[in-house]
Amino acid sequence: MKISDMISMCFGNLFRRKMRSILTVVGVVVGTCAIIVMISLGLGMNLQLENTLAQMGSRLTTISVYNYRYSGMGEGDAAVMDDKAVEQMQNLPGVEVATPIYSPGLQARIYAGKDDRYQMELWDITGMYAKAMPKMGYTLLEGEYPTGPQTEKKKPIYVVVGEYTGYSFQDNKKKFDNYRWPETDENGELKQKPFVDIMNDELILRSNKQDEDDPDSTQFSREIKPVGRVKQDYDKGWETSQGIIMDIEDIKWLEAEYNRVNKIKTSTRNNKGYSNVTVKVATMEDVEPVQEAIKAMGFETNSAEDVRKPMQEQARQQQMFLGGLGGISLLVAAIGITNTMIMSIYERTREIGVMKVLGCKVKNIRSVFLMEAGVIGFVGGIIGVILSYFISFLMNYFNFSFGGDNSGMSMRYMGYYGGGGEQAAAQVSLIPPWLVVAAILFATLIGLISGILPANRAMKISALEAIKHE
Repeated sequence: MKISDMISMCFGNLFRRKMRSILTVVGVVVGTCAIIVMISLGLGMNLQLENTLAQMGSRLTTISVYNYRYSGMGEGDAAVMDDKAVEQMQNLPGVEVATPIYSPGLQARIYAGKDDRYQMELWDITGMYAKAMPKMGYTLLEGEYPTGPQTEKKKPIYVVVGEYTGYSFQDNKKKFDNYRWPETDENGELKQKPFVDIMNDELILRSNKQDEDDPDSTQFSREIKPVGRVKQDYDKGWETSQGIIMDIEDIKWLEAEYNRVNKIKTSTRNNKGYSNVTVKVATMEDVEPVQEAIKAMGFETNSAEDVRKPMQEQARQQQMFLGGLGGISLLVAAIGITNTMIMSIYERTREIGVMKVLGCKVKNIRSVFLMEAGVIGFVGGIIGVILSYFISFLMNYFNFSFGGDNSGMSMRYMGYYGGGGEQAAAQVSLIPPWLVVAAILFATLIGLISGILPANRAMKISALEAIKHE
C-alpha cells in the first residue's frame, strides 16, 4: 500500500464520522490549550520574579547583620559585634566589604550663612568606614569620598551629603516661607535652589545644650566640609536623600565630645559593639555561605536571599501544579482518542478483513490507524495553540493573575529590599516559541500513543472472522 493511499484512507475515515472526529479533536484542543496556558502562567510568574530581582540591583548581594544583644533583646554570652568581628566578616571568602552602620546619640545642628542665619537639624547622620563608601552602591553626583577619618582636630571633618541635603536648612530670619523643597518642574529641573550651597558654603556643626537653663551646660562646634554628594536612592539608604555620611571614627569623636561637654557618663564595661553591620559580597552565590558563616559567629542576618529562595520555590511549585492540571486535561483527551479509535475498529472490522484478504500488509493497517490518531493529535494541537494565544492575550490585557492576591505577597515583600516596583508591567502569561513547538509535538505524540492499542488490536483481527462480521 502506497503512502498516498494510506493518507487518503486516513482522512476518509476521519471525515466519515465527522461529529465523532470533531469531538475527539475538541478534547485534544482543550488539553493542549490547558497545558499551554498553565505553563505560560508559570513562565509569567518567573518573568515577574526576574524583573523584581533585576530591580533590586546591589541589594541581592547585600547582607544586613544584627547584634540583638545591643538593644537588650538577646541574653547570655552573645558575641560582641565590634571592629574585630567586622574584620572577621571582611576576611570571609566572597566578601567585598564589611562596615558598621552607626547612628550616634548626638543632638546637634549645622549652621551656615552670616550670623548662623541658616540651620539644619542633624537628624539623619550615618557613620561607616570611609573605605567602604565607594562600595556601598551609591551614585556619586560630584566630588569624591573621604579617604579616612580626620586626624587633625583643627581641620574640618570631610563628609558626603545626600542629593538634597541642602534643602534641609531653614532661614531663621523668616517666620514664613523659611523652608525650600526640592520640587521639580515638568522637565525635571528644580524649581528653586536651596538657601545653602552645600558643597561650597562654610558649615559649622554645633551641639545642642542638654539643658538650656543650666549654666554649666556647654556646647562644642566643629567645621564640616562636604567633599562628595550622592544621588538620592532610598534603596541604598535614606541618607542619600537629605542625610550626611561620614567616617565612623569622626562620628564617634563627635559623640564623645557631645558626652563630654554635657557631662554624660558612659561606661565601657558592658560594651556590646555595633547594632548593625552591612556586608556586601561579590555574587549572589556568595550570599548563603557568607550568611551561614556570620551566623556561626553568633549574629543574626537578613538578606534578599531569605526571600528570593522561597519565592523561587513557590514559583516552581505553582508551575508543577499548573502543569499537572494541563496534563490531566491532556490525559482525558488521550482517553478520548483511544475510545474513538476502538469504536472505529468495531465499525470497520469487515473492512479490515477485506484489506487482509486482498494482501494488505499488517503493518500498513497498523500505520493507517496510527496515522488517524496522530492527525487528531496534530490538528488538536494546532487549534489549541491558536486558542492559547487568544486566552494569553486576554489575560495580559486584563492583567489576570492565577494566584490572586497571594501571588503578589512575596513580590510586594521584595519591594522592601528595593524591588517589585514594576510587576504590573510584566506579562502575566508568556508563550515562547519553544512552548508552541513542544505543545504541538506533545499533542501529536499523545495521539500516536493513544492509537497504539487500537492499532495493535486491528492487526490481530482474523481475516475470516472479520469478513463474516456484519
